[in-house]
Amino acid sequence: MNIPISPYPCSKLIKGIRWLTEPIRYPGSRGDTWSCTWANDDHIYSTGDDCTGIDKSNDSNLALFRVEGMPPSHKVALVNPMDAYGTGSYHDHNDSWKANGLICVDGLLYMTVSQHSSALEYGDFVQRTYDASIIKSSDHGKTWSCKRRDPMFPSPRFSTPFFVQFGKNYEGAMDDYVYAVGGTSWNNGNYLTLGRVPRQVIGNLNSGDWEMFDGLDAQGSPKWWPYRPSTVMRNEQPIFKFRGFTSMTGMHYVPAIDRFLLPEWAYVDLDGDDPWRRTFFHLYEAPKPWGPWSLAHVEEDFGMAWYNPSLPSKWFEDGGRRMWMVCGGDFADRRIADRHPHYHYAFFARKFELVL
Repeated sequence: MNIPISPYPCSKLIKGIRWLTEPIRYPGSRGDTWSCTWANDDHIYSTGDDCTGIDKSNDSNLALFRVEGMPPSHKVALVNPMDAYGTGSYHDHNDSWKANGLICVDGLLYMTVSQHSSALEYGDFVQRTYDASIIKSSDHGKTWSCKRRDPMFPSPRFSTPFFVQFGKNYEGAMDDYVYAVGGTSWNNGNYLTLGRVPRQVIGNLNSGDWEMFDGLDAQGSPKWWPYRPSTVMRNEQPIFKFRGFTSMTGMHYVPAIDRFLLPEWAYVDLDGDDPWRRTFFHLYEAPKPWGPWSLAHVEEDFGMAWYNPSLPSKWFEDGGRRMWMVCGGDFADRRIADRHPHYHYAFFARKFELVL
């Protein structure tokens, strides 16, 4: 199956990317998502989903890791197995908990968690997500606020929030808000929406402090409407839409080009004999988190069925003209992980540069 042509025009700023290294698989790692943020202690912190961590350090639905140093000499270590959210086989009600986005703001870590179905549970092989919440930590992930029984963002809408990444400890942010982008499924969804919360009150963990993007006014400025669970059925305005090929992802500000990068991915042939064999990678750029988006790079065969790419700002060089991508690969490959030394369901890093 060939993927459809992107609905977005080609970028006039970025011609593409050039890979500068081969992929580096972190030894002993097993898991996925690996959503990264640069904290005030100068370390990168990363989520890990469905993982046994580093050298079987844990068995978790979701966990938190610390990443020290620079590639290729970086070190990844378990900080917290997040036992409240269960082991890799634990289901809370119908589905299991997974981490989505992670951010450090003013010395506190914030993680979004939500319920995820299995990717094998539905006949279309699309993994559903719902009932997202935000939790926080004041000690770099050693302890966290309590697991919520009442989700901040009930329903599938905005159920995979990934925070928009700026610099260390949210330095270099565009204004006094914290932004997050989210969809309705882990893989092969239809659209992304954008929410924001005033920076000074994000720690309240109150959805009533959030507002959602509601399109542009006549002057081209963004409009926002207050988020309320009772108004969740309102027609929110997507910031990005690629029907059937929009997956869970984050957004990253790159100072060198004064642009936001959106690394998108999806499975190429979910109706084929081996639906998990191949993913594609699209890189988009925009002047603002709400767009307008332009297509900067295409890879129709994305390495080892990689997914959930993250671009840690600590690993930017020359303001982000060169950077490292972190991602996981081939989740079906975990079936052979214990007897195969080079399986792809792991923490990968690979360096590239922007071709301007």
